Amino acid sequence: MPHLVASRLVRRWIVAAAALIGVVGSLGVAGTALAHAELVSSSPANQTVVATSPPEIVLTFSESVDALENSIRLVDAAGAQVVLGPIESSGETFIASVPSTLGEGTYIVGWQAISTDSHRIRGAFTFSVGSPTPTEPGVVEQIFDTAQTSESESLLLGLGRFMSYAGIGVLLGSLVLAAALIPDLIGERRIAWLLTAAALVAVVGTALMIAAQARLIGGSYFGWVDVVDTQSGRWWYARVAAIGLFTLFIPLRSLLVSVPARLAVVLAALGVCAVVAAGGHGVAGDAVPAGFAATTIHLAAMSVWLGGLVLLVAGLPRNRFWSTAVRLSPWALGSVVVLALTGSINAWRQLGSISGLTDSSYGRWLVIKLILVVIVVVIAAFSRRMARSSTADSADPLRRTVVFEVAGMALILMATAGLVNSPPPPEAATPESASAVVDDRLVQVELEPAVTGGTEMHVYLSSPSGGLDRADEITVSASLASADLGPLDIDVVPAGPNHVVATDVDLPVAGTWSFEVTARFGEFDQVVFSVQIPVAD
Repeated sequence: MPHLVASRLVRRWIVAAAALIGVVGSLGVAGTALAHAELVSSSPANQTVVATSPPEIVLTFSESVDALENSIRLVDAAGAQVVLGPIESSGETFIASVPSTLGEGTYIVGWQAISTDSHRIRGAFTFSVGSPTPTEPGVVEQIFDTAQTSESESLLLGLGRFMSYAGIGVLLGSLVLAAALIPDLIGERRIAWLLTAAALVAVVGTALMIAAQARLIGGSYFGWVDVVDTQSGRWWYARVAAIGLFTLFIPLRSLLVSVPARLAVVLAALGVCAVVAAGGHGVAGDAVPAGFAATTIHLAAMSVWLGGLVLLVAGLPRNRFWSTAVRLSPWALGSVVVLALTGSINAWRQLGSISGLTDSSYGRWLVIKLILVVIVVVIAAFSRRMARSSTADSADPLRRTVVFEVAGMALILMATAGLVNSPPPPEAATPESASAVVDDRLVQVELEPAVTGGTEMHVYLSSPSGGLDRADEITVSASLASADLGPLDIDVVPAGPNHVVATDVDLPVAGTWSFEVTARFGEFDQVVFSVQIPVAD
């Protein structure tokens, strides 16, 4: 009989895996969604010419954001900084007074803020008093570089998110399933050690997140007070408190045998998931109630799947492995289906179209996560079919499969950390490309997406006739004539023969940008191409 049960479960797992593919399919018919906070207007407006010196700089965002130190910086065309008054923030609006009278000429405003989903958004724009003046080379790069995120901060934040999610998933899922499936073993010491270790990992991971955000905001990993002042930061502190409160169930776990006690554990676990959801993408963008609910349920389903697997591997004696695995299978199947449904909702909210899967780092991480989930589900389902006996000795193939699933879940959580670490693509962000031909050589420049504040650039060299020597060097610069900006040198790295890429190109001002591509062939042969691409806010 056990092998018949396993066979039926295999078919169910395959159905669940197919449901996951619907996450991608649902994007094909989805409408446009606003994924995160954006600057929607400013006073003075971008590239405008005002007759007199403005008394203040006003920024209006699409949703509530948090101010940072130097959230608004103002410099003149020569790069000299203009001292501004304290920033007054009221949800969607930042206001900074301009105490001194600005002289005639062009000025650059650099801004940055923390969105409700914990990501830093940034940008810049220009305006002129009286009449425009040329901007000195390097001024825009200098003001915009102050809003860059270092790789170490991003890696630390990603590591913290991975540890936090993994620890919370094991803590919540293992305790809930232990109370539901093996109440006679819940008092075992090994389960206590498992839950305590998971709680410690969750707290340490969240602490790393707070430290990375503190470095991002104030320049110090120990400036945790600054993180309290942000919306996402307050929820991260609440996450630590929620984890601490949930750990009170660990010494009381032997009492979790009655229905009311089990219900209390489930409600407490959902409460922890809700706190986690409130500090990320679930509360940003359109349809926030739906996003918050979907993210909370998504986290709960992830906890059931991960916590159940870890409980099987690390929390059970050998002779209880098979019977518990069979009882766990319906829970795992249900969690996969719920993950597919809630993942579809969140993907629709954050991406809005199928192109977002490839045109943004957020979308690419989502694709990686989906592939990993499908692989883990399908391979584990077929592997379980080999387990034909209910004896402990013949359950070894299933035990190895569960270990594989735990390893796969670790990879899925890494992809989730990368997903949450990436800001969703801007509204209606689309890739743009342009090409130019000089003699018998062709260049194509692509921006994915063509937006200010950070995009990816690809440059390809080819020949209409089909053959072209490999360029020894390819360099790229950008300029915006309407705002007297540039040329800005863009750092590119080789990505293949006659192909270079720049993964974080900061074009601070919207408009039609000109890109000059210089390709050197040998010592004396050099070709210069020029293309223009419109860039949106």
